[in-house]
Amino acid sequence: TLNPPDENFKKSLVMKAIKQAIRTKRPNGTHQVKVCVVCDRVIIGEEKVCNISTERLEENQHRISVDVYEEFYRKTLHPLLVEQYSVEGLDRLLLSPRAYREGDNFECCQSCNSSMQPSKAKKKGSKPPKYAIANGFVIGHFPLS
Repeated sequence: TLNPPDENFKKSLVMKAIKQAIRTKRPNGTHQVKVCVVCDRVIIGEEKVCNISTERLEENQHRISVDVYEEFYRKTLHPLLVEQYSVEGLDRLLLSPRAYREGDNFECCQSCNSSMQPSKAKKKGSKPPKYAIANGFVIGHFPLS
């Protein structure tokens, strides 16, 4: 026979659910999943959510741009794919439009944030972050029509 879970276990599950709900709440009262602007991955659980500025993204354009992707892979990206990974004000960078933006800052996972630090951005010929969209993870979705 199965025993029902004890009260402490139930309370811990409820607290985890509340913590996750609070984590996704935005200033306007809505909820939006945490998504990294650089790799388009959902930031889940206890993973740290970082903020990355448009300035830092621009400093790394030689690592995350459409042009660098096309040069490295020797393939021209379809305009629809470029559009699907476009963020207003950061033209020709492969970024996630699903990431939350507040002013000039975007949400970013800890892995991409540390890979986008100024010390790495200044290295000539440095590669994109491991899971970056610009590192071969341009997947996109089918058009509606």
